[in-house]
Amino acid sequence: MRKNFSLDSISRVSSGVAVDRSGGGAFAVMVGDVGTNVLIPAGLGEVGFAGEDARLKDFDILISLRGKRNGSSVFKDDRFEGRPVHASLDVAVIRLHQPDHMAALALSFWFNLESTQHLLAVHRVGSHAFRLPLPALRKFQVPHFTPQSADLFVRAAVAGRQAMKLERYITARRELVFEEMMTQAAAQFQGGAGRED
Repeated sequence: MRKNFSLDSISRVSSGVAVDRSGGGAFAVMVGDVGTNVLIPAGLGEVGFAGEDARLKDFDILISLRGKRNGSSVFKDDRFEGRPVHASLDVAVIRLHQPDHMAALALSFWFNLESTQHLLAVHRVGSHAFRLPLPALRKFQVPHFTPQSADLFVRAAVAGRQAMKLERYITARRELVFEEMMTQAAAQFQGGAGRED
């Protein structure tokens, strides 16, 4: 049987900081930067320095607190060449008590599952601008990933993403081929039907 724990029993969960968006010296992770990528993308917006205590660390899991979907990604410090990176107020920082890259990836992939998003939806508040309250996130029940189960889960998740990417590519190519066939058929019909040479 799979064990579940409240998120705050295995990690420290905090919101991001108010950042100075005028730029200079640091980067900030905003809501739109989490969830679509496995790792936080390198092309973040520049912000003013927010202090060393607010700086993100390797294997921090970031989750959006705003919107109808609460996407999650993992932070890797080496992608930013030593420059400080912070999370904005609308992003929660989940820092595992025992930092581990594979466990962080597994938990982030788990947060992005549709089934997990349905569970998170129960806790979102607001009728138009949805928000996931930090206290609800702290008490949210998450699976316990052993090193072996984390590795297997991440491998399955990566394979699943690659399969979906391939399916999208095949669908796009099929549509292009169909469009080309229909264009050629229409051209032959217009140019050849009832024509007398």
